[in-house]
Formats: sequence, C-alpha cells, structure tokens
Amino acid sequence: MSDVRGLLDRISAFRQRLEATPRIIPDAIPIDNADTPHTVSVPESFKQSLRQITGHGSIVEGPLPPLLTDRARESLSQAQILLARQRKFAAESIVAGLAHQDGDCLMAYHRETVAMLDCAVRLAQSFPESPSVQLKLCEGLDGLLAMITERLGVQERTLARRRADYARLDCIASVYMAMNVQQAIGLQQVAALAEELLEDARQARPLRFLHADVRSTQSYEGGIRTAAPARYLAAHAVNTAQVMARIVSLDYEWAGRPLVPVVAALMMECGMMSVPAEVFAKTEPLTADERRLVEQHAQYGAELLTRYATDAAPLAAAIATHHERGDGTGYPAGLKGSAIPSLGRMLAAADTYAALCCPRSYRAAHDTRTALTDTLLLAEHGQLDKDFAEYLVNLTFYPIGSIVELTDGRIGMIASNPVNRIDPRSPGRPVVAILAEADGTLLSHPEHVDFSIASRGGVQHSLPIERCKEVLGKRYPELC
Repeated sequence: MSDVRGLLDRISAFRQRLEATPRIIPDAIPIDNADTPHTVSVPESFKQSLRQITGHGSIVEGPLPPLLTDRARESLSQAQILLARQRKFAAESIVAGLAHQDGDCLMAYHRETVAMLDCAVRLAQSFPESPSVQLKLCEGLDGLLAMITERLGVQERTLARRRADYARLDCIASVYMAMNVQQAIGLQQVAALAEELLEDARQARPLRFLHADVRSTQSYEGGIRTAAPARYLAAHAVNTAQVMARIVSLDYEWAGRPLVPVVAALMMECGMMSVPAEVFAKTEPLTADERRLVEQHAQYGAELLTRYATDAAPLAAAIATHHERGDGTGYPAGLKGSAIPSLGRMLAAADTYAALCCPRSYRAAHDTRTALTDTLLLAEHGQLDKDFAEYLVNLTFYPIGSIVELTDGRIGMIASNPVNRIDPRSPGRPVVAILAEADGTLLSHPEHVDFSIASRGGVQHSLPIERCKEVLGKRYPELC
C-alpha cells in the first residue's frame, strides 16, 4: 500500500510541475483529447493540401499524425501556403511551355524546388505523436521551408523577367509581321516598349542581350507564334534599342527627345523580313544574290515605314541609312560623312556594337570588351561616326549585369562601373560582386571587389553562357 501511495505522490508532484510549465498550445485552441493537453488534431484540409504537389512533383501518399503541437501546426500552415504558390507557378503557361526544354536553368531550378517541397511533406508525415520530438523535427522543417520560400521567390522573379523579355520580342516580331503583310500599324506599343527601355537605362538596370534562334517561331510552346525570322530580328532590334537608351542622353541633339532614337532602333530591322530565315542560318559566306537581298533591307524597311507606319515616317531616312558608312563603303547608297543623317550614324554605332555582342550562325558572341574595341576601331578607320562610337565607352568594357571571370578564376557579376574620363583605365576597373570561387564553389553571399582601388587583379573576360549555366544555374537561374 505504501508503494502505491508513493507512486500517487510522485504522479501528483509531476502533474504540479506540468501545470507550472508554460503551455505549448494557447488556451483558445480546442483540445481533442483531454489526456494529451499539448497536441491538437490535424484538420482534414491540411491533410488534403499536403498530400499532393502539382507540377513536376510526385504525389505524397500516407497518413499524417492525428495530433500535432501548435508549432507543427504553424509549420504545416506555412507549407500549405508554399504549396499554393508552387501550384500557381506550375500553372503558368510559360512554365508549362518550357517544361520539356532541355538545359533550361529555370525549369531545373523549379524541379529541384518541387523535390524539396516533397521532402518537407514527407517529413511532416513522419512526425510522431510525441510533442517533444515534434518540436525538434519542426526546427528542421522550418529551416527547409525557409529555403523553399527563398527559392520560390527566385523562380517567381525569374519567371517575371522571362515574361517581360518574351513580351518584348513578341511585340516587335508581331509589328514586323504585320508590316510585311501590308497591314497598317500604330506605334503605341512600340513607343511604350521604348519608354520601358529608357526607364531601364535611367534606373541603371542590367543590360541583358536577348537572343532567339533564327528558325524559332514562338518563345515557348503555346506562346504567340510568328513566322521566322521575326523573333531573331526582334531580338537584335531590342538589343540595339537597349544600347541606344543608354547613350542617347549623351548627345546634345537627341537628349531632349530620347524616345525617337529608341523607337528607330526598334523599327530598323522591319525590312529584313523579306530575307528568308535560311540565309541568316548559313555558316558559310553569302552568295552574291543573297548579299544583294540583305543589302536591300534598309531601303525596303524605310518604304514599309512610310506606307504602313505613318507615325514613324520621319524615321524613314534614319532606317534607310543605318548601314551606310562614313567612308562610303556602306549600303544601299554608298553615302559618306555628313551626307548620312545623324540618327542614321548613331543607329549604325549602336547596331554594330549590339550585333557583335550576340551570337550569329557563323560565329560566337564577342566578349563585350572585344565588341567595344572593334566598334571603336571601325570609327577610327572612318566607317562609323567617332562621336557616336565614343558614347559607347559610357557602357565600359563590361556593362552592369555582365557575368565575368576574373584573372584569378573567380566568377562574378558587374555591379557598378565608375566612369572616370580622365583615367583611360577606368572602363576596365568595375565593382564586381563575386559569386563563385575559381573551382566553381558558390559563395554563401556575394563579396564585392572594387577594382578601381584594388592593387591587383581584374576582369579576364565575359563568361560564355554555357559556362554560366554550369557554374551559376543551380543558384542563380535569373543570370542564365
């Protein structure tokens, strides 16, 4: 009897200690079982939400523990919110259209995020009914959910950027298509896009060169369809317009009306739609007939503007002369020097630089430093206007946002380009955000180096896109 009494005394003392301990669950939350005061039952809605991941993930089967601590309940509520975001992302038409493309960094990142969500749900399903063990497991689950939250933000921002890029290409490609089937157009959409590009320049946003395959007819499966080579031409026009938006403020004649040169850059390739895509896809030199066809595009584009885009008719002279050269070696009329309109000469400089920075069927993309150097050399030899070509120095060797490899092998992104016109070395001495070590190991956070004051080291060259995907794709899909 004394043994039983002693056991009851110990139970009573233990109960008093429990009651003196802060409760895990607030009193306002109903308790399903009076014998388990630190747990609550899992609503059926949570179970249903957490048993399935849509998109490219797997279906998670199996029961959840019937009783959960308050902290576990909050963690599962957060997981439910993340699942809803993941479903919304997977339902986007662009994501569905890109799902089967090999080598797409965003899709690979998306699949990895789905796998992490799957792991989070499986961890929740493994929760025992013990409150103390659940609390320990919640620490790991909360850390995993924090990583998933960050990744969802990255892929959502990357998708928004992709959507904007595709919309820009589709806008210009559709305009080119309409004009070449003799359909009159207004310039409201083109002017709106030009204003977007000018705002990007004002905000010093990264200069990102777009590229579309010569034969591509849509940005993604299910996207707007245009005949080739409309998207290829639109990409070059948008690239040239981005360059123009960053140099137009330097020119006294056009600084007060910057929209005009940017619209001209967007419209300058409309005449190229008369050239078959197969010509642009050639890796060998063009035949005489093919070259003649290409050289007609400038004059043909000017005629299209005057007939079907009357709002842009004043730009016709600039469009017709953007391939003329100061020494008379250009086309279509072989004009020289000041006989070429000033806007035509500025277009020529921006067009040349943008073309060199992007790949063509017969060559790889040039390093931006090489592209700038080659453009300046053309000006030095009298083919391009020296003043307009020198405006490009404002972009420096590596424009903001460029992914580069340093002389010690590390990889980073150009964060800032302090321009000191007194120091000729300043274009090659940017501020770089280091993202990866020389062996490809990603840093936990970017480390900034200002090469304008550093005593050694510098930028070696721009990083090729394939190398960029290999090193940075898993962490920074928006940079690839």
